[in-house]
Amino acid sequence: MSSSKKGQIESAKIVIGDVFSRFWFRIPDYQRAYVWGKDEISELIDDVNYASEHNPEGQYFLGSMVLRKATRTSDGVSFEEYELLDGQQRLTTLMLMLACIRDRVTDAKLKGACREMLFQEENKWKKIPGRNRIVYDIRDNVGTFIERYIKADGGSRSADLPGIAASKNLSLANMAAGMQTIHASIDGAERFPSAADFDRFVGFLLNNALFIYVATEDLDDAFRLFTILNDRGIPLSNSDILKAKNLGAITGEKDRGKWAEYWEEVEGEMGRDEFDRFLSLVRTIYVKDKAREGLLKEFDERIYGAKPPLLALGTDTFGAVKAHKDAYDEAIQFEGQPASLGNAYRNRINVMRRGLPATDWIPPVLAWYRKFKAQSLIDLIERIDNKFSADWILQLTPTQRISNMNDVLKAIEAAATPDGVLSSNVFDFDDKLLATLLDGAIYGRRFAKYVLLRLEYLLASHAAPLNLPDEISVEHILPQTPGKTSQWLKDFTEEQRESWLHRLGNLTLLSRRKNTSLGNLDFADKRVRYFEDRVESLPNSQRLLASGTFALADLEARHKDLLDRLAESYGAKP
Repeated sequence: MSSSKKGQIESAKIVIGDVFSRFWFRIPDYQRAYVWGKDEISELIDDVNYASEHNPEGQYFLGSMVLRKATRTSDGVSFEEYELLDGQQRLTTLMLMLACIRDRVTDAKLKGACREMLFQEENKWKKIPGRNRIVYDIRDNVGTFIERYIKADGGSRSADLPGIAASKNLSLANMAAGMQTIHASIDGAERFPSAADFDRFVGFLLNNALFIYVATEDLDDAFRLFTILNDRGIPLSNSDILKAKNLGAITGEKDRGKWAEYWEEVEGEMGRDEFDRFLSLVRTIYVKDKAREGLLKEFDERIYGAKPPLLALGTDTFGAVKAHKDAYDEAIQFEGQPASLGNAYRNRINVMRRGLPATDWIPPVLAWYRKFKAQSLIDLIERIDNKFSADWILQLTPTQRISNMNDVLKAIEAAATPDGVLSSNVFDFDDKLLATLLDGAIYGRRFAKYVLLRLEYLLASHAAPLNLPDEISVEHILPQTPGKTSQWLKDFTEEQRESWLHRLGNLTLLSRRKNTSLGNLDFADKRVRYFEDRVESLPNSQRLLASGTFALADLEARHKDLLDRLAESYGAKP
């Protein structure tokens, strides 16, 4: 960029093949670590693969990059470099994918192309310096990791990676685990049954998947762009545009005014972002497939553009939105909820909303409520909760979890009676593997809080709504670091502490922030000074207050009791 252009903003869309051949990137030291995990990576691969199969001539939008452009000199050679302010997680994931693709294929040209996209090989005779495509200024020894496991042929299959993935070095652990996830996704025949299928995927990834980037030399401008993009500073929401398209299809002025007023009333009640999320739930009910594009494109192509259309523009769409909003208000928000459902239903919904990782379970509830109202609804909720939470705990990917909920939607649409849905195998899961996982070390797992919330539900009387505090944390009973003179060290050997520390029987919920100093007290003191005023509205946690001791036998008994309750709630066979 010449001095005459200083202060200008450059913007364009660019495919991945060009991203990794035209640009050199630097991740500045103020950036956070690489944090993408199995869910995000497998979902990215699934989405790109789906697009390559169903729209091979189209383009797939990966997101945006915000860049600060600078000139850097290395070994006497000057070149343009881009400091990455936004887009690091996706760009790093793509770098890992290129290394894994190189190590999966035998085609020499593709291997060579991957190498060239990852780094520039030094050639002193041509005065070409060696240079990595992405340089990380962040700590965590990322540079060493790149040299050994990303640049080196076969590095992505190194036997070292499982050990690194289990380490406490956040960036390196996630990169190592990420390459294992990528290989698990691309090596098997499930996604790519033939070489041609994999070639299609790689070709599409490099030539059709794209970023939109904005770049400037001025750091203040770059941060301002970052803020604008992340604040979504745009004047129209998806719901605004969808409303306008549908109002345009209504000829009667009276009807147009009625629906415009209704739409604005709901948008004001829910807020723009929440209303957009609600419209995404409605989209799912009709399409019964994972969203592959933005909300507007999904409605245009997969609802209005289906053959025959799933909904018509105008009154048909407004009526469908209203019908599902009414169902949402009654079944999820409890406004005008039928008295037959009672507190047991309300409490379960609240636990699901607080504990589950996504709202993909809500569309089947709304579809059921529109079709069968409150009839057997508590039975449906129990099965949906069991299926969705089990899929999550069993580490199914988001794509698999969404697909399974869409199967429930299809079963509801096809059934003539509630029993036709409730007896379906769409709710099946591996209860034995689930029991094994719940019996192990669960502290630190994303599902631990949900499992403990579920136990609060199971032990509640449901005579009244379950009062879940706004702030909930998971606490050890036997502490992680007992004092040297602690009774804990007399009641538990080191081996017993290591075996039981992070398991269900040793965990409880607190309704306030943890206090580390009190958390290490002996049980007799901890029960009174720590637990007593932090579990007042949590029935399972309150049971600790009735325990006079918490030695190994008490822990084992509590663990077995809680596991049995969970197994029974999941319908596990004895």
